[in-house]
Amino acid sequence: MLKPPAPLFLALMALVAAALWTSCEFDDQSEEGLDKYFLRDVAAVQAMGLQVYWLGTEFTVDGQVFRGPYGFEYGPEVEGAGIEMTYMALLPDGGGVPLDLFVYSSDLWESVKERTMNPGLPGVTRRVVSVGDRDGELILQAAGARPLNAIWLVLDLDDVVVVAQTNSVVGGATPSAGSDLNPIINNPDLLVQVMEGLWPYPQ
Repeated sequence: MLKPPAPLFLALMALVAAALWTSCEFDDQSEEGLDKYFLRDVAAVQAMGLQVYWLGTEFTVDGQVFRGPYGFEYGPEVEGAGIEMTYMALLPDGGGVPLDLFVYSSDLWESVKERTMNPGLPGVTRRVVSVGDRDGELILQAAGARPLNAIWLVLDLDDVVVVAQTNSVVGGATPSAGSDLNPIINNPDLLVQVMEGLWPYPQ
């Protein structure tokens, strides 16, 4: 079942996602030029009547180009109720900045809503934001020496709920040394701007 990752594993996920991006082989691409695992999961979810939303194949945030979306060869398991996809911006010195999208059916959202909206961690703040003509909720989580470690943006689109998630990047500068390598961590409003580019797949 799709679940938002626990905050303690966010840094590890960034490394795994970067490895996923850099290890993509030609065989992972479909004739349409999209990741075959993403297409596999989209087909399964759409066949069950769920609308998939995405951010296209490329978008830019503060000069960093995110490309995707990428699925996962061995998961997450599609249970007719949701899909997870990853976008990645590669960094010049190695590694990358991940941005994950989760698309939930109403039923699945009810099962993960409490964990997402109330992670039970110190340093969590929330604020309502406008994404186009919709209200979303931005959830910010601090950790350790960093003023901000992870961000979620939850957007209810009636038929589905879309959650965007990103985190500080391992190897990024400490607060005393400067900004994080993830521009969205430096300015959470950038995630709101990204989500304004959300639209139904495959339009």
